Amino acid sequence: TMARLEAAGVSKAALRIVWTSGLLRYGPHAVRSDLDPEAKRRLTVFLTNLKSMTPDVYDLLETTHSGGFTVASQKDYAMAAAIVRMVSGKQGGQ
Repeated sequence: TMARLEAAGVSKAALRIVWTSGLLRYGPHAVRSDLDPEAKRRLTVFLTNLKSMTPDVYDLLETTHSGGFTVASQKDYAMAAAIVRMVSGKQGGQ
């Protein structure tokens, strides 16, 4: 967030919002990069299989949206990445 960047010492004048959107895929879940790989794997399996394996539990946890969790990919963020590249003047995957 902007507040976190400012708290980290980035000048507000140096920041520019180039794209905003609603939540992506019901709000992406993130885990710490230092979380044990097996724990990450188990969490991914749990979330992505929750609806198909235990629909009653899924319905208790997710009453607003339907469809279940899916693993996010680069493709899901392609538009945001393209906008950032355009605004920053960078081309390709730089």
